[in-house]
Amino acid sequence: MQISKIARFSPQIREEVNRRLDRSEQHNRILEWLNSLPEVQAVLKLEFAAEPVKRQNLQSWKKNGFRHWQLRQSALAFTEDSLPDDLDQATIEKMSAKLIRCLQIRYAAVAGSMPGPSGDPEVELRRLGDLCNNLTALRRGDLSAERLAIEHERLTLEKSRSEVEFEKLFWDWTKRPDIQEKLFPHRDPEKIRREVERLVNRQLLGIDKPAPDLDENMDPAILI
Repeated sequence: MQISKIARFSPQIREEVNRRLDRSEQHNRILEWLNSLPEVQAVLKLEFAAEPVKRQNLQSWKKNGFRHWQLRQSALAFTEDSLPDDLDQATIEKMSAKLIRCLQIRYAAVAGSMPGPSGDPEVELRRLGDLCNNLTALRRGDLSAERLAIEHERLTLEKSRSEVEFEKLFWDWTKRPDIQEKLFPHRDPEKIRREVERLVNRQLLGIDKPAPDLDENMDPAILI
C-alpha cells in the first residue's frame, strides 16, 4: 500500500508532515522537503526501490494518518485547556457527570426531531431499535456511575473504620511488657513503681514536696 511509505518514516518526520499539512502548506513544498531528507531517501531505497514519495502517497496519508493525528491533537488540547493538573478527583467526577448529562440532552433533542412513524414497519423498528440501543448505553453509564459512587462511599467508610481499629491495636501493642521494654530500654519498672507509690503517699498525707536533703527511700510519714 502507498500509505505505508510515510508510515515507515520516523515519528519525528511524520510529526513534521502532519504539522505542515495542518498549516495547509502546499503539497509540492511538502514533497520537495520530504524527498530531500537523507533518512527518507534511505527508507525509500531500502523498501521502495528508491521511488520517491508522490502526491497520491501524501493524499492517502492525509485521509488516514493525518486525520488520526488531528483527532489526537484535539483530545490533547481539550485535556490541557479544560482540565488543569491540580484538579481534585471530586471536580473531575463532576465534570464527567456534566459531560454525560450534556450528551443525554443532545440525544433527547435528536429524539424530539425524529420524523413521524413510518408506514414501513421494518424502517420503524430499525429506527426505534437504534434509539433504544443508544438509550440503553446511556442508562448503563448512569448505573455504572451510581455503582462507582456507592463503592467509593464504602471504601471511604472502611478506610475510616480501619484507621480507628489500627490506632487501637497500635496502643494495645505499645502496652505489652516486651514492647515496653524495647521502647524504654533504660527505664527501671521497679523504680517507676516506687516513684508512683511515693507520689500516692504524699498525696494521701498532704505533703506538697519532700525535703531535698532526705533519702528518697525514707518513709514520707516523718514529714508530717
